[in-house]
Amino acid sequence: METDRINFNKQYIKVIANEVNNDLRNFKKIFYILIILIILLNVSSFLFLYFHGKESRKNLYISNPMKSKYNFAKYEKNCIFAKNKLKNRIKPLDFENELLFFIDLIVCKIPFSFIRFADGENAIMKGLKLTPRETIDKWNFNPSNKNFQNSLIESSSICMNPNSFIGLPCKNWIEISNSILSFSNCSSAKYMSYSTLFVNKNFPIFKDWIIDFINSSNRWKIILVANSIIGTNITWAYKFFPIPVDLVGYWEKYSINLLSELSKEAKNNNLIFFISAGPASNIIISYLTKINNKNQYIDFGSSIEFITKGYSTRPYSKNDKSSQKSCESFFLRNRTIFYQR
Repeated sequence: METDRINFNKQYIKVIANEVNNDLRNFKKIFYILIILIILLNVSSFLFLYFHGKESRKNLYISNPMKSKYNFAKYEKNCIFAKNKLKNRIKPLDFENELLFFIDLIVCKIPFSFIRFADGENAIMKGLKLTPRETIDKWNFNPSNKNFQNSLIESSSICMNPNSFIGLPCKNWIEISNSILSFSNCSSAKYMSYSTLFVNKNFPIFKDWIIDFINSSNRWKIILVANSIIGTNITWAYKFFPIPVDLVGYWEKYSINLLSELSKEAKNNNLIFFISAGPASNIIISYLTKINNKNQYIDFGSSIEFITKGYSTRPYSKNDKSSQKSCESFFLRNRTIFYQR
């Protein structure tokens, strides 16, 4: 009887042991499956962020650009993509994505400078006389103003500095672009962009974005340099420096005091300068960048007229043919510009 009980207990122990072993094997299987699932989840998350990051800002701005409001605080979490784009940049992106690239830089509070050159600036660097009749914004240039001419030529080499960009005309003005580059020491397209970046086909997206941006609390303080405000409230600007319409013509009279006052501001960090001063914008931005490159200095030109003057003088803002114009991306070879087809 005792022997039977012992045998029964042994059998029972064996059954229990087998069940425990089976449970352990099942547990190991479940554990390994969980590990594999976690690895797959991490890999898929990484791939999603990597590929989705390329389009995340684009979707944010263009999915419904005239209705959407931008969550700038949330957007900053994706700024690693903007920094990588800047680090790996070789040449300008296509026209629309180039705008989004600069919006990335602004919203992510990455210090940079951006100046723009076109036919007027090219004429000044060549020493050609310009009258208000020949310029859209009614400014003039006298070849005797060598100080302005030389300062503008010097500013054309701003892209020799890290994170300092120069905007050049589109393909139909290729001769002017190459003429501008002949005055510049820039030899890489990495810090080159389009002079019409904020206007023409890009203007509707830019306009909707900047309205939300200037009303956002999640931004650096804005220093505005532009023509006198006409019936417009500019409480969004930290400081405003009004300039005459013909700042170019009055440069000798106004420049010393203006640059001195702006220099005081530029010595502080974490500021964004909105500049709309015609060809003088390039000189101002180049000058301030040398003082402190820890701010953002941007030549917005006529693109911000609607918020500084209360109206816009440009056809692209009125659904004119120019509102459909784009620019072809380009690259440099032997310091000569080539637009891609």
